[in-house]
Amino acid sequence: MLLKLLIVLLLLMMIGNLLLGLKAMLSNRDPVLMSRYIGRRLLFAAIILLLLILAMATGLLVPNPTPG
Repeated sequence: MLLKLLIVLLLLMMIGNLLLGLKAMLSNRDPVLMSRYIGRRLLFAAIILLLLILAMATGLLVPNPTPG
């Protein structure tokens, strides 16, 4: 349960950084600021992917069985 909560929080942080990157892009202030937000979003996506792979490898998350 804690793992799923952590993944949801990381997804929300991803969306937040994506919106901040969009705001920085539309305001056209500082391109470094926009790339920082987009880079953080990419980092959160990589962390989520690693967490999912580790959780499936250790048996904490079980994927749905294939039918038949």
